Parts: sequence; C-alpha cells; structure tokens
Amino acid sequence: TVSDPTGAVIPSVKVAVLNSATGATYETVSSAAGQYTQPNLPTGSYQLTLTADGFKKALRGGIAIGATVVARVDVTLEIGSVADSVEVTAEVSRLQTDSPEVGTTLDSQSLTALPLNFSGGRRPESFAFVISPGVGGTSYTSHINGSTGFSKEMLVDGASVTVNQSGDVNAALVSLEALEEVKVQTAGMSAEFGRTQGGIFNLVLKSGANQPRGSLYFGLRNEALNANTFANNYRGVARPQDRKQNWAGSFGAPVYLPKVYNGRNRTFFYFAYERYKERSYGFGSPSKSVPIPEFYEGDFSQLLGAATTFRDALGRTVARGAIYDPKTVQQVADQRAGANYGKPALVWDPFPDNRIPQARFSQVARKLNAIAKASYLPTIRDASGRIPLLNNAVFPASGAPEWDHHQYSIKADHNIGSRHKISGSYYYHFSPRLILDAGGMWDPKDREGGPLAKARRRDDTGGGARLSEDWTISPALLNHFTLSYNRRVNPQKCIYCD
Repeated sequence: TVSDPTGAVIPSVKVAVLNSATGATYETVSSAAGQYTQPNLPTGSYQLTLTADGFKKALRGGIAIGATVVARVDVTLEIGSVADSVEVTAEVSRLQTDSPEVGTTLDSQSLTALPLNFSGGRRPESFAFVISPGVGGTSYTSHINGSTGFSKEMLVDGASVTVNQSGDVNAALVSLEALEEVKVQTAGMSAEFGRTQGGIFNLVLKSGANQPRGSLYFGLRNEALNANTFANNYRGVARPQDRKQNWAGSFGAPVYLPKVYNGRNRTFFYFAYERYKERSYGFGSPSKSVPIPEFYEGDFSQLLGAATTFRDALGRTVARGAIYDPKTVQQVADQRAGANYGKPALVWDPFPDNRIPQARFSQVARKLNAIAKASYLPTIRDASGRIPLLNNAVFPASGAPEWDHHQYSIKADHNIGSRHKISGSYYYHFSPRLILDAGGMWDPKDREGGPLAKARRRDDTGGGARLSEDWTISPALLNHFTLSYNRRVNPQKCIYCD
C-alpha cells in the first residue's frame, strides 16, 4: 500500500521494480485503494522506485524475493517535489503475513555450505529430510506431513518434472552449482500447486547477471585416507578400493559478442556442469555361503549330520542333511505305527556317505560346475585351515561399486522490454551404474562378478527443457506462459545374459 504522511492512500502512483542483478524493470500503478502488486518476479534482489505528482520520489532497496515468496512493502510518500527523493534502506521483514504457506528455503550459498554427503552424487533435496519439519523418508520415497509415497511434486523453473512417477527426483538430477534456490513447501500452498497430495520441492535454476559470476567445487574420498577395518586386519587383507570424486563448475554473464552484440541489461546465460565418479570395489566381512570344492565332485559328506528322531516308511532312521537317490524310489507298506500303518508309501535310499557319483551329473551341471570351480570357490578358511560351510565368501560392500553422474544445465534470459521477458532452460543427466542389490555369488577377480553373478547395468538418463514468457498487458493484468518437456530413460541390462 502507498500512503501519505497522514495515512491516506495515494492512487495512480507509478511503481518501478528493478532487478539489481540484471537491470530488468517491471512497472505497475497503484489502484484507487492505493494498493499495488507485481506478481511472478524471478528470484533475486530488487529495488522499488515510486513516483507521484506532489510527492518526493521514494526509493526502497534490498528487497529479496525468493521462490513463491510474497513480500509486503508498504511505502509512505513525503510531500514535495518529484525531483527530490527519499531512500529507505530498512530490511523488509522475512515473515510472510500475506501468505499462509509453510516451508523451508535454502539459497545457493546455504546449499553448497551444508555438510551434505556426496556419496552417490550430491542431491539438492537431501537437506529437506534433515532440517525441514514434516518431511521424512528418502529421495526415492519421501513423505510430507504423513502423505503417501510418490505424492509430492517437484518443479524445476516452475514446471513439473514428473514422467513416470510423481516427484521422482531421479528425473531431475540438477547440479547444486546450477541452483539459485531450493524451497520445500509443506503446507498452505497456492491453488496453482493443486496437483500434489503432499508438498512441493521447488528448484530454481541460476540466471546470469550483469556482473559475471561462477563457482567451483571439488570433493574427494580415497582409501589412502581411510583406516582399515578390524575384519580386514584380522584376515590380513589390505584396505579395499574406496574412491569417490565429485567436481563441478558453473559460470554466468551477459551474452557478449565482440563488435556484434552486448547483452548487458538484456540477455544473459548461466551454465553448470557436474561430474561424479565412484569406484568402490571393497569387500565386507565374509557374509556369503558358496559351495565348497568337494560339492562340485559330488561329495556332500560334510552335510551329513546326526540321526534325527524321524524314520522312513521302512522304519529306517533319517539322518540330518541326507541326500536321497531319486532312482531308488519304491512303494512299500508303511511300517510306522499310527493311522497310516500298512498303507502304501514311497521311500528312497540315501546316497552312501552322501556322495553322488559324478557319472550321474547332467551335462548342464558339468558346465555350471566348471564355471563355478573356476570363479566361485570359497576364499575364507577357519583357524584350522578348513573351509567353513557358512560365511565362506565375500561380497562387495557397496550396492553400486561403479556409479557415475554427468550433469549439465544452461539457462538463458532475455529482457525484450519492461513489458516482455522470456526465459529458457535445459538440463540433462546421464547416470550409468553397476547394481548388486540382487545378491548372489561374486568372483573377486572380475569387476562385474563373473558369469554367475546377479549384477546388472542401469544407464539412467533424463532431462528437461523449459520455455516461458511474461507479458505485462496492463498494470493489473499479467500473462505468464510456460512450455515444458521432460524425459527419462531407465534401461536395465543383464551383463551376462548373452
């Protein structure tokens, strides 16, 4: 609201809103009730200039506008000549009194300063699960104020990233260096966000400015800096490979073509690239049980245990772990006391000493045994030098020992004039990895686990593009247009299926 020193409202006051970084100007006029509004401003710092006949020009600077923020700035004009000016530098209250929205906001500087774990790649939404009230879960299945999974919405530059499931962050892996702000809206959202049950993760990409700016980031983890585990020290095993590298850079400025075009105050760009590489082939403590060498020769005598209290239909005791010969099946009269006494029953004879003759092995079994003996023999022995039946092999400690991210984005803004602004952005990520969540056996000599491993490759690819136009038709009428495109490809490839 604009008023005079007596508190009376002032109509028809010209209000110019200037973006301090880009020089973009937005103009409006106060109504008969002395009220003015300027919707849909890009994030940034702004300065207000208010002019009216019979009053001194008023300047109000340092107004920070973030994503979905409603900043109320009431101004009192002093009587005097418009040639005179009064500048007010008081900070605008951060408390939103004109919006019921509840949320958590982090700007780019706060995001990059947070001690976020970069394992698996830095994710801009990670902070929300730690410091945002009402937000829980993980990047994959988050819950906001008790909502169901996959019910939140994620926006990049104002447009949804949803492809195959709502709010899927993997469809919009954007570098932290490319983000101006991340806002998690958890309650009281505007009606424009009516497509979500839970909340909004709102990501705003950085724009260029008159002052060139950029950033650099590097993170490193290497086994040379690690202490060995107690289990490895006990087994005399060296520190496993544990390598993670993460580096990123960004730069933005006005578009400048020597002797052709100077985009200061008009045309800007901002580019960001991030690269993450993980190679963690270290093994955990022995937790896998694989067949011992004797099993491949048909010798299962170590499985043969003591006699149990059970008997077969001929009254013979049943030994724990006994293997029965399928070729010896016969039908006999049940000799056991009880309701089934004398009735027909089937019995088999156990292999002597639990040894299966190799001549009985099928050709398929022989081939599989040859592969297993070459790659999957147990690697663990107990104190006596004997191979135990259980926990006699190791498996990679990481569920994704190979994981890469290639992320880049670019954003461009152009001020056609005070009434027309256009903006466009494009982001892309390629994230190949080796996934071991299906378990199985593992050949320590093969980085992909060998032909009997259950490892698979997943080359997750995604990206999106946005194009928007803001046209101020009149001081009271704004047309905002956004066109967006999203794509995600998530193939699963079995490594040894051929």
